[in-house]
Amino acid sequence: MKARSSVILCTLALGLASTSAQASNYPPDYDMCSLTETLYSGPFEVIRDFVDPWDQHYKLTIAYDGYLRDDYADDEINLYVSLNGHDAMLEAFPGAYDDAYVLLDSGPRGCYWCPNGPHAPDYCDDVTFEPYQSGKWLCSEPTAVEQHLFYWAFDGLGGLNAWDIELAAEAGGEWDSDYGNNFAVRFEPRACW
Repeated sequence: MKARSSVILCTLALGLASTSAQASNYPPDYDMCSLTETLYSGPFEVIRDFVDPWDQHYKLTIAYDGYLRDDYADDEINLYVSLNGHDAMLEAFPGAYDDAYVLLDSGPRGCYWCPNGPHAPDYCDDVTFEPYQSGKWLCSEPTAVEQHLFYWAFDGLGGLNAWDIELAAEAGGEWDSDYGNNFAVRFEPRACW
């Protein structure tokens, strides 16, 4: 009898946990994990942010603080980034920490809620709702460049692959690289906890 009531309590607890998670209605860009990892190579700091690993949502920040910044403005610097063999040349932005940086995001961002009803804001005029839907989140999706770079970040089952990242900086035809090679870091696959 004791074992049976334990099973019932456990089943009830699991049912309540999943119901409360669905009922929370967090926006798709809500940070479910809050874990970050930071690696360094030469003048680069690379930060991987686990936003929602269960939905393959990560942010990757690459900050550059090398000698090209002595002669060029941060927004004149381009960063070469390769993630597991897919690469791109990206324009850097001036960072808040005296660096040039790029931010890549594999998931939705800038989400806002559109309520279904007679007094919805004008920006929700063209939104189509499912029957009985109280509203929906509208978000910006990853760019084509982000989709390309994150292509091999995950395995075929949605799990996290190791991330081999190569980096270099360029401005005005001058390169900051590891003596002709690229700077490199490797993030190992891991869980959110």
